[in-house]
Amino acid sequence: MHGLSSHNRSAGRRRFARFLAWGVILVLAGPRAPLYAQEISDREYKVKAAFVYNFLKFVVGGRFGPGDGQAGAAVDPNAVILVGVIGKIPAQESFAELRGKSVQNKRVQVRFFQGFEEVRDVEQKIPDVHPQMQQIRRCHVLFLCPSEKPFLGRILPALQKDGILVVGDTPGFLEAGGTINLVIEDKKVRFEINTAAAARAKLQIRSSLLRLALRTLEHDSLERRDDEGR
Repeated sequence: MHGLSSHNRSAGRRRFARFLAWGVILVLAGPRAPLYAQEISDREYKVKAAFVYNFLKFVVGGRFGPGDGQAGAAVDPNAVILVGVIGKIPAQESFAELRGKSVQNKRVQVRFFQGFEEVRDVEQKIPDVHPQMQQIRRCHVLFLCPSEKPFLGRILPALQKDGILVVGDTPGFLEAGGTINLVIEDKKVRFEINTAAAARAKLQIRSSLLRLALRTLEHDSLERRDDEGR
C-alpha cells in the first residue's frame, strides 16, 4: 500500500500467492485422519481469518485511507485497523488471534458483535437495523458469519457506502452485495470478489488480488436496486 517500496509490495504479493497455492490452505485434509467436525471447523476458520488479514494488505480507499494514486499521510502511531465479526462464528478464537498483528504499521483490533437472532427486542422481534450499527460502521473490515445469511438484506444495504470491506462465506453473498466471499473448492479456501460492491464503498482492490480471485462479479442486487431508485 502507500508508503511501501515496489520491492516490498511485490514480495507481499508473492507471499500471498504462495499462501493461496500451497498446503497452508488445505482445510479439509491433513496429516491425521479422520478429523472430527469441530477440528475441521477450527482449521477452516483459522485459514479464513488469515485470508481476511491478508486482504487488508491489498485494499486502499474507503475507511482504509487514500486511494486513486494520492500520497498517503504519515501513519498515526495510535491508528488501528478494526476488524468486526458479526454473528455466531464456528471458531471465534481464529479471529481473536488477529489481535496484536499489524498492517502497514497500524495495529489490528478485533471486535465481536451479536448476530440478528441474538438482538431480538422484548417482543422477540428481529430488528430491521442492528442496534450496534453505529459501532459496526467504525470497522474497516467486517466478517459476516454464516448465521447472518438470512439477514444480508438488512445489513448489506445499510453498509454499502460506508467504505467498509465486507467479507462473508455463504452462497449468494456477492450477489446480495458483499465485497469478498470465501468458498471451499477442492478442499481449499478460495475467494471471489464483487467489484460493484468495492466501487460503491470507494475501495480499490489491487489487481494482484483480483487476479487470484476464483471469480469476479461486476453487478449485484444492490446495484440493480439503486438503478431502479429503490
